[in-house]
Amino acid sequence: MFSDVKPEVRSFIEKQKHEREQRRSERQRERAAVTIQKNWRGYACRRRVHQECCLYVTQFLDSAKSSDDKQFNLQPATILPQIILRLKYNFDANEDRMNFESFCRYLIHSLNSEDKELSYISLVLRRDFLIRWISNTRWILSTVVKYFKIINPSSASDSNFMNILLSLTLILTNSAQWKVITEEKLKTGMTKLTKSLVVHLVSSDLFPALQIMLKKGLALHIPVLTQISLTGIFSLAMRPLLVTDFAPQNLSPFILHILSVPGFVLHINSLTPEAYDVFVRERLCSHVIMYLSESPQNQRLILDGLEGSYALCLIANLIHLSLLEVEVLVEHCEEFCIVVSKLLDRLGGYVGRKKSNLTSWHPILGWFAQPLDNYLQAAVPHVTNQLRLLWHGRMVRLLFADLYEQEDLDGTQNPVATASPISGQSRPAAAAAAKPVSASKVSQKRPARIRPGEQTVTERRSVEGLLPPNPPSFVSRRTAASRFTERLTLRHFLRQLAAAGHSSSLSGGKFKYRNNEGSSLPIYPHQQCRNGLGPEDLPQSIKAVCMLYCFTIGSLKEIRNDILAGLTLGDLLPRMWRLISHAGCVRDWAAVLASPQAGWQLEPHASHLLHLFTAAASNLLIILDDVEVFEKQKAFELEELMAISDFFNHLIYETVLLMPDPSTLLLVDISQKQAASSPSRPNASDSAINGSQSSLTGPTVFAICLRLLGVLYDRDGRRRFTPEGFWLIKELKPSAFLADLRKEKVHATFLLKHVPHIIPRKERVILFRELVRANKASLGILSQTNCMLDSAAVGAVIMIHRNRIVEDGYQQLANLSTTQLRMKIRVQFINAMGLDEVGIDLDGVFKEFLEESLRRVFDPSLNLFRVTTDQRLYPSPTSHIQDGHLQLFEFVGKLLAKAVYEGIIVDVPFANFFLTQILGRQRASCYSFLDELATFDRDLYKSLTYVKHYEGDVSDLELTFSYDEDCLGQIVVHDLVPGGRYITVTNDLKISYVHRVALFRMYKQIRAQTASFVRGFYSIINPDWLAMFSPLELQQLISGDSVLIDLEDLRSAAAYYLRLCLRDLLFFFTSLHPQTIGHTPFSPNQRPSHSDIAFYPSLCCT
Repeated sequence: MFSDVKPEVRSFIEKQKHEREQRRSERQRERAAVTIQKNWRGYACRRRVHQECCLYVTQFLDSAKSSDDKQFNLQPATILPQIILRLKYNFDANEDRMNFESFCRYLIHSLNSEDKELSYISLVLRRDFLIRWISNTRWILSTVVKYFKIINPSSASDSNFMNILLSLTLILTNSAQWKVITEEKLKTGMTKLTKSLVVHLVSSDLFPALQIMLKKGLALHIPVLTQISLTGIFSLAMRPLLVTDFAPQNLSPFILHILSVPGFVLHINSLTPEAYDVFVRERLCSHVIMYLSESPQNQRLILDGLEGSYALCLIANLIHLSLLEVEVLVEHCEEFCIVVSKLLDRLGGYVGRKKSNLTSWHPILGWFAQPLDNYLQAAVPHVTNQLRLLWHGRMVRLLFADLYEQEDLDGTQNPVATASPISGQSRPAAAAAAKPVSASKVSQKRPARIRPGEQTVTERRSVEGLLPPNPPSFVSRRTAASRFTERLTLRHFLRQLAAAGHSSSLSGGKFKYRNNEGSSLPIYPHQQCRNGLGPEDLPQSIKAVCMLYCFTIGSLKEIRNDILAGLTLGDLLPRMWRLISHAGCVRDWAAVLASPQAGWQLEPHASHLLHLFTAAASNLLIILDDVEVFEKQKAFELEELMAISDFFNHLIYETVLLMPDPSTLLLVDISQKQAASSPSRPNASDSAINGSQSSLTGPTVFAICLRLLGVLYDRDGRRRFTPEGFWLIKELKPSAFLADLRKEKVHATFLLKHVPHIIPRKERVILFRELVRANKASLGILSQTNCMLDSAAVGAVIMIHRNRIVEDGYQQLANLSTTQLRMKIRVQFINAMGLDEVGIDLDGVFKEFLEESLRRVFDPSLNLFRVTTDQRLYPSPTSHIQDGHLQLFEFVGKLLAKAVYEGIIVDVPFANFFLTQILGRQRASCYSFLDELATFDRDLYKSLTYVKHYEGDVSDLELTFSYDEDCLGQIVVHDLVPGGRYITVTNDLKISYVHRVALFRMYKQIRAQTASFVRGFYSIINPDWLAMFSPLELQQLISGDSVLIDLEDLRSAAAYYLRLCLRDLLFFFTSLHPQTIGHTPFSPNQRPSHSDIAFYPSLCCT
């Protein structure tokens, strides 16, 4: 359509386009040059003016200086607005710092002057200067705040500059220091003026600036802020609160930025003693607690503005403040506990269970979902010291003041001896009569309890420098009548119990005995269900305090044991137990335990009392040794231990029956519930603040109660303190229970798995044999037709030389499958001559092979196993000198399992701690190897006990976290913790040290050998089959019982077998060769007695 463009036309167009581009570029360069020149001329002009202004200010300040450079010859105050105007012009914080510092010095001298012509304050009294004075002063204060953000207190020059700025700000915001104002009628207006300046300071980010400065000066291993500087910062931070009477708009940023500084209250209290008077006089802690408890919006504002680690710092400062201002624990105890609990709940939402790419390690919280900055890492020791105050003796006694006041819960008084149902004995006599033999030797001398107002030496040392030297005395909560009315106190609750006719049960927690068909089992107050009051009627103050400690041990995971140890001082736990036992019967508490979110509600609940007691009691009973428990009775009296055992034994049983699905008692994951309601953690604060559900992850209260029950049962297994049949549930019929198990009902299965001791051991052994027979039947090994005819499937036929029993057995059996090992194994012995021994193996030859093999491998001379001081076997730590020792351990485990599987009794006494590891109980949090150390190595146990009870400074013993072992003539040092040989054992670490030594000697040294043995053992025996037995019962299953033969059991079994023989075979006795010789002739209607069968075994053979 169009003809082609000629080349000359195209070149012309391109040329014109290029020239047009050049002209546009030229115009752009010209405009750029003009812009640059304009800006440069403006900058140069401003720079010149700025230099002139700076020169003017410098000349003014130099002329005003006196000879010593610290004093000024003051000029008329009217010239100061001109100086400030020039100082403000194009102000640069870095370049103009020297001028501003000198001007601040000058201004301080001017403010302190009483001459109206020279004082800067005199300009306020002149109407023509007032507006400019306010504007200039606000600029000065804003500039001061900017310098607060960049000052480094560790620098000497910056520290001096900071003190100057603090002095100037404090004078400008306090009209009482304006010496030129002397007339009373002017002071009211001046006060309003300073209030407006304080408001301007807050709006200029005063609190964030002070936070930055405090972090730089305090969040260090050694604080660099001086006493003067810290006093000035504290006074300046408190001024907005005091001026505005703790207005919420000022209190909120104070909490958010000042009280979240790590160790703030600790350093304020230690470096500025006068701050203690301010805390108490102004009741700072009370204002903070009431502000946070007034509405969920206030809490949300604080929690959303704080990172997780700084929330922990806020908690630590609140705890320290509450002990400085004790009245808050008296008048606002419930509010304090609820506020701190909600802060801890929010904090627990960031705590993880294991390491991941999104977590970092926190020394207090464990794996944490937020990183730690340098300030937090350096200040962790200070924060930890503040947190320790929460379980310090004084704090515990203040929070549990209601509990300590009640004499009805004091166990030191001896109740009046009353008649007992047992043969008219007095109650103490009946109690002594029902004690087991092992407990009768217990000393009756009890150590004196710590009085509520006293402090132990350890307590005083632990808070040295944290609290005032003269702390307030023990405060009764009854003194705050306006807050704690008689209707809400624990005293009123106990009076109601007494009025209901239960006062007799409040006398020291003692118990009566019942006489049902000759039984002497105790009956406790908690077994007597009564109408009226129950756990839900406990006073709110007690439940709130328990809730606080529950969330504390749930969030501060890495110092959980320290917290629980602090709660065990004195007689707090016995008092809590007496309150629990009298507040309701087992069924009442079972309903509490079965409630949703039991123990983790964000509102005071009776389950918190149960949660705290079980956690602290189980931790204490694990730490204490047998001497402390049974002889010194440091934790509880033996009667109380029996009562606690009975209570929780029945509580677990009743709670399981209440639940449609008992598995939910252990499988409830609180964190998943929280996550389901909120997609992100920060938005989850709404539900957490409102108390709808908890964000903490942790064990259920039922699991903690189960843990305490396990501790008590294990300790009773090692040293009996309960009568025979104590742990059985009398209401539970074994026949019905076993029938439910066969039907696989959930309640029976759950109870057998977690509390198998509630049914007799005999029934569990029968159940074990039934499980083995069922397994054999499923494999075709055993049936109704072949059990007597020996037609069962054979897994292997092995040839064993008499002089190589272990070696031949290992070569031929080690590689067999689990199914083959469970089948019949036939053995053909070969004698020393190389000939087959005559005989048919109908299990007897295999039994001989099994017994002989086990006898040889368990011989200590083989160095696979060693013996303890009481001749009990355990794996040898030096077995590694033999080649393939782990494979040999696995083979031994298979042999022993085969014996248990076939019901063959072998005389192999194992150490209890090794049996515990076979059952897998060593991983349970309720197990302590130190309890078993006395039977393992008495000398080591005595040494560790000496260290544990050493009253002086343990560091004088020069022990480290390491263990020296003599291995084949060489000393090998094993670190108990990473770098343990360089960590000195101190009084704070000695409990950890003795437990780690026991753990190393009895577990870590033989961990590989035990793992191989257990792997072989459970290749034949199903672990679930043995879960119903304790270590002692497992030993009895392996080696039989050491008691005399049960003749009644023999009578029933022998009579039935003999009856079959007499009915099926004619002339049974006359056909026996040799003939029987009876000392008493049998009449036609009389069968042989058991003595006949015992003396003449041929009566039972055909």
